[in-house]
Amino acid sequence: MKSIATFLFCCLVSIAFSQQANSSQQLQNSGAPQVSKKTFIISSGSNSPLLYNHIESIDINAGKSLQDIYEPKKSCSVRNNGYLPYQSHKDERPEDSLKMPMGGSVACMAYDYKSNRLFYIPLQLSELRYLDMKESNPSFTYLENQSLNLLHNKEDVANQITRMTIGSDGFGYALSNDGEHLIKFSTQGTPTIQDLGVLIDNPKNQVLVRSSCTSWGGDMVSDVNGNLYLVTVHNHIFKISLPSKKCDYVGTIKNLPEGFSSNGAAVDENGELMVSCGASLGKKFSALYKINWSSLEAEPINNALTGIGNISDMASSNLLFQKTNKQPVSNSVVAFAQTVEKDENNLPNISIFPNPVNHGRFQIKTSNLKEKGEYKMLLLNITGQAIMEGKMNLGLKTNTNSFNFPARHAKGVYVVQITDIFNRTIYSQQLIVE
Repeated sequence: MKSIATFLFCCLVSIAFSQQANSSQQLQNSGAPQVSKKTFIISSGSNSPLLYNHIESIDINAGKSLQDIYEPKKSCSVRNNGYLPYQSHKDERPEDSLKMPMGGSVACMAYDYKSNRLFYIPLQLSELRYLDMKESNPSFTYLENQSLNLLHNKEDVANQITRMTIGSDGFGYALSNDGEHLIKFSTQGTPTIQDLGVLIDNPKNQVLVRSSCTSWGGDMVSDVNGNLYLVTVHNHIFKISLPSKKCDYVGTIKNLPEGFSSNGAAVDENGELMVSCGASLGKKFSALYKINWSSLEAEPINNALTGIGNISDMASSNLLFQKTNKQPVSNSVVAFAQTVEKDENNLPNISIFPNPVNHGRFQIKTSNLKEKGEYKMLLLNITGQAIMEGKMNLGLKTNTNSFNFPARHAKGVYVVQITDIFNRTIYSQQLIVE
């Protein structure tokens, strides 16, 4: 019975990506994306204006709060990690805050309505986490043994993840400040995480997508046509085409008040872009603005919402340009130079097979990695301990490396991680051993 259950679980894991993509594509093709008036926000309190650790849902256009979801003093459960639910105490050390569900402070979030999960990555951790919205009380899962190791230290701002969205294909996408790491993750079951690599500027771009002066921070949203849109903290907008990762500069948001920084972005039920400010406390301007896409002009959303602090991020299940009862799908956007997509066969790809492992041997196939050279394979047990290590010298377009599972270890669930020469994890996936 145990072997049958394990086999069924493995089948679900192995086909999660394809099922998710197919169902999402069907949803997109039907012209009926999930339309919701609910927007999730991460905000700070007035006493700690730069500590973003409060989650709530609001109806922006109606100007009302819908649900207070989580704040640090609220009881919660934490899964898939070695920590007990966090409890503050008088002898608290700064590093203890990383054990909290919000890891101290969060500046990126994405909502997947199919799994009913809020995904996020704390600023000072390269760790994908999610809040299960199906539970009556806040229930968090930390993917601490699977997440990509991007940060060199807690102050590594360039590699902090500050932008995140769920694409129309059903996968999650997250982006580092410097644009060097576009992360893709599945949202059903146990997520599989992959680093897709560097964003590529259109040579005609007036503003560069990886420039720290113009294009760090902010947030991302997705449209009905499979594209991502990056709104930077300095109010610039880029279109990110998938799968090529080519970026077209769209323009700068107009009419925002002086001092407004677009820290958060989301799409409302009408398919329109909204942005929020991460430093509005004490200011006379609105923390929320709606963007007219044809002109990129911003208008304040003046509503009755009170008691909301600085907003570091927003998320919704809506897609940019989605069809509603009020308006047709609009493909008319601000003029910019279109880029030509590269053949998908030239994209980086990593796969593990067979999975599950039933004869003590597995292989890792890689192709089109952005950097050739020496990589490391780590096999981790459920506690995160490395039980096996192997080297992979990758120089050809396609490479296959074989590994024998250590005979002394029991059957069960493990994690395979692949790291580069800088010890950064570029790929992470569960491995089932029968």
